[in-house]
Amino acid sequence: MKITPKILAIVIIASLVPLGILAQLTYVGITQFGDQAKKGVFNVSQEYLAKAGEEAVRMKAQDLALQVQTYVQLKMQQNPNLTTRDLINDPEFLKIALQQWGAKEYTWVGVGGVVGGKPRAILLAHPVVPKQYWGLDVEYHLKWNKTLPELYSLLTKVTENPEAPQPVCGYYHWKEPGTEEIVLKYLCHYPTTIKIYDPVLQSKQWLVVGTSAYIDGYFQYLTQNPANPSENIASEIDKNIESASQQVYYNLGIAAAVAIVFVAILAIFTTSRIAGPITEISRTADKISEGDLEAEVPFQDRDDEIGILARSIERLRRSLKVAMESLEEALK
Repeated sequence: MKITPKILAIVIIASLVPLGILAQLTYVGITQFGDQAKKGVFNVSQEYLAKAGEEAVRMKAQDLALQVQTYVQLKMQQNPNLTTRDLINDPEFLKIALQQWGAKEYTWVGVGGVVGGKPRAILLAHPVVPKQYWGLDVEYHLKWNKTLPELYSLLTKVTENPEAPQPVCGYYHWKEPGTEEIVLKYLCHYPTTIKIYDPVLQSKQWLVVGTSAYIDGYFQYLTQNPANPSENIASEIDKNIESASQQVYYNLGIAAAVAIVFVAILAIFTTSRIAGPITEISRTADKISEGDLEAEVPFQDRDDEIGILARSIERLRRSLKVAMESLEEALK
């Protein structure tokens, strides 16, 4: 293989390979940075969206407690002996107590307190629990302490301070009636300031309202909503990553074009200034070896390695010429 192609091959490899490696490293760096940014944005946004969903549940429960309290207070003014049974059979009360909101969320109402030193809770109205179970104790009749222990714990926690019950919120697993599907929900129980007589508990207990959100319902609606900031920001990051990647390859193309021009210039320079003179000097050396001692050695005036080689060939030519002349004189 001639030296010129070797030089060109070396130059091409030395020029393009580092550019390719640099481009790939840059692309990988951009992609990794983008993935980390998206993950960070998504995690933070999900955290705040979850808090927003929890706050929505709490506010709905608080609003419902105010509506129920206002209505029941009015009814008690009309009937001081109002009981929970009266409320269960009151269509206007049920319209307030059983509301639909969000994606597939609903509200309910009950009473709770401490009876005989033990927390008790009565379910008065619930939109997905059959009406024949309304007005029953969630432990003794519905057995939620065994079948839905998380929910039971949240229901009875409202009564921890029997003199001034406080709102209770938390996550629990709910078994869908009919399908028996287990789903994760977030609820808030909000006590009113009203005590009402309940025949099952045989005493006046706090009227409590509640609502909850399906994690795959209202919360999922929040996270999948087109207005979701995490999705919008992640989408923008994707666009920027794609744009940056295209710019990397665009710049690589420009650098490759410059490298090709550089290689072409180098090829012309190598051919005209190095390979060509070496070839011509080589032909002159062949002529001298064939006996043409009058051949003119070119490029002696150059001050580089080509000039040094040419002057060396010229000295050899003169030495051979002198030696041939001396030999001819000796043979006469």
